[in-house]
Amino acid sequence: MRHILTLLTLSLALIANVRAQDNPFEQAAQQNYGGRFRGDGVELRLKPDGAKYGGSLLFKGNNYTVEAEVKGSGLEGKYANSEQAWPFSGIVEGDKFTFTTGTFSTALARQKLPPFSGVWGSSKVEMEFESTGEKFTGKIQFNGKEYPFAAAEQAGDLEGVLKNGEKSIPFTVANEPRGLIFQSGTFAERIQRTRKAQVNSLGMKFVPVPGTEVLFCIWDVRVQDFEAFVKASGYDATGEMYSLRNGKWGKNGDTWQNPGFSQGPTHPVVGVSWNDAKAFCEWLSKKEGKTYRLPTDAEWSVAVGLNESSGGTPKSKDDQVAGVYPWGTSWPPPSGAGNYAGSEARDGEWPSDWKTIEGYRDDYARTSPVGSFTANQFGLYDMGGNVWQWCEDWYSGDQKDRVLRGASWDDYDPRNLLSSIRINITPGGRLFNIGFRCVLVGGSAP
Repeated sequence: MRHILTLLTLSLALIANVRAQDNPFEQAAQQNYGGRFRGDGVELRLKPDGAKYGGSLLFKGNNYTVEAEVKGSGLEGKYANSEQAWPFSGIVEGDKFTFTTGTFSTALARQKLPPFSGVWGSSKVEMEFESTGEKFTGKIQFNGKEYPFAAAEQAGDLEGVLKNGEKSIPFTVANEPRGLIFQSGTFAERIQRTRKAQVNSLGMKFVPVPGTEVLFCIWDVRVQDFEAFVKASGYDATGEMYSLRNGKWGKNGDTWQNPGFSQGPTHPVVGVSWNDAKAFCEWLSKKEGKTYRLPTDAEWSVAVGLNESSGGTPKSKDDQVAGVYPWGTSWPPPSGAGNYAGSEARDGEWPSDWKTIEGYRDDYARTSPVGSFTANQFGLYDMGGNVWQWCEDWYSGDQKDRVLRGASWDDYDPRNLLSSIRINITPGGRLFNIGFRCVLVGGSAP
């Protein structure tokens, strides 16, 4: 018995050491000839048809039908027009398809469908994806009517049916070189990811920002929004906070509920940490059934109008675009540029050694209601001034501090008002000039 167990153990060990690529059955199972493959002047589409493949070929500007089957370690078949047929062969290695006919051979790349979510469409037809994965469901809007649909990827395209009453109508989203083409019957229309503004149950409005894959809230999270979160969740955000009281800066026992100055429900919440902001986003995500989070540093840069290089840490990009502010390139800020430390800030609480911006006044000594100043080109308010805004990212590689953007009502130094400026604070830090803004992932995002 012991001898048999020893042999069995050795056999299992040998089996475990056999590589998948050495097993012809495993190798055949891993080959996937179905899909669209594209190269220089060649496009091949193969669709499984039982044990064989059918499809089409665009080659040297001409269209052909294709029939093929797996033989040995590759694919063999023919492409034909109405008069003649020619043989071809192919070998797949991952997403690479080597196409050979006669003395001609070229490498084709597998074309993949985009990650469908949100809304895709044109001026004529619109597809809203409600669930994604191996199968897709949602609704199609056409000619003022709405039709539920179900679809799945087939040979590099999206194929499905929409329900028109009791009838099932087939459709295809073809992944062609000119783009994604929605086809049903004789109707064909190029579609692309579209953007729709959304308003959630708290009244927070989210809009698309070109160059990002999210929707930005048009303003900072308000006192009334954060208050709803605290009441519903029981979350405690009243820990130590730095504030200004009686002309003294420090821990004065203030909280987001009473930051040391008067606020109304539509003022931006302050005195909240990065951890507090993340907890709010998680709560809101569960409440709305969507994904909310803080913007990344890169997304925030796009939303403020900067064209920064990709890669690198926020620290490496800090203060790297000279003379560019959210309102333009002039100094001091023009009237109505935002809520900064103008002459209005000098009240009884303002320390005597704190400066203000000469020649500027905005009428708000502390925070202002969101939307009090002109929105930027993307419809976003307070991308400069009012409160500093937490971002998702670590400030630098040491992962000790999180990054904040945008400046606030107590900033006067021209450097701090630059669009490219970053500051860094520990995730648990709470200050009287720090708030945050949310973004919406998915939904109707681009």
